[in-house]
Amino acid sequence: MYKPHTIEQYKVYRFLEENFALEHFLLAPLSRFGLILEDKTGEKIAFAFLNNCVQEIPVPAPAAPETVTAFLKQFRSLTPRPVIHDFEALTRWWLNNPNPLTYQQALGMSDILYRHFLSHPLISEDETLRLARKGLVTESEYNDLQLWYFNGHTMSCWFGPLGVDGTGSLYGLIFDYQTASPTKTQFYLLDDYYRVMNHLTE
Repeated sequence: MYKPHTIEQYKVYRFLEENFALEHFLLAPLSRFGLILEDKTGEKIAFAFLNNCVQEIPVPAPAAPETVTAFLKQFRSLTPRPVIHDFEALTRWWLNNPNPLTYQQALGMSDILYRHFLSHPLISEDETLRLARKGLVTESEYNDLQLWYFNGHTMSCWFGPLGVDGTGSLYGLIFDYQTASPTKTQFYLLDDYYRVMNHLTE
């Protein structure tokens, strides 16, 4: 769940707290000066702290694909390369450096994973291990696992699909990957395929 990272965002957040029931919205950063709300129907409204006051601003359109591609090419050529290992470091870099990316584009997340990121707290390593050892995880728990993995653990762990069998889609999560003592876990995803194969009803 997103929390303000700048004074301007904090002032916008206080305004939103006073005027909106924030539990019914997704809250995301728009820039270091603004925040954007999205309701359950997908409608969006944006506010920024400009000219010493909070004001509604137009919701900007995402940058064109060619603009994003050109920026990423330029970003990869930076010397030295920015050190960005987790979501917090990426967020701060995105806020403090001019770029055409939306926050979702900077995070590189699908719509489903991005909305989960904005609406759920990140889980701990202990909770990640507990979920992976269950043997069967819900789609929401699977998103929790993905976010934990992408949040600074891609170098020390491995996470991905292992295949499909007569039970369901099987995934693996390996802690301390490529070390002498890795911790290996496997689990099925409780999705529509699993329900069909195991004759489960809603």
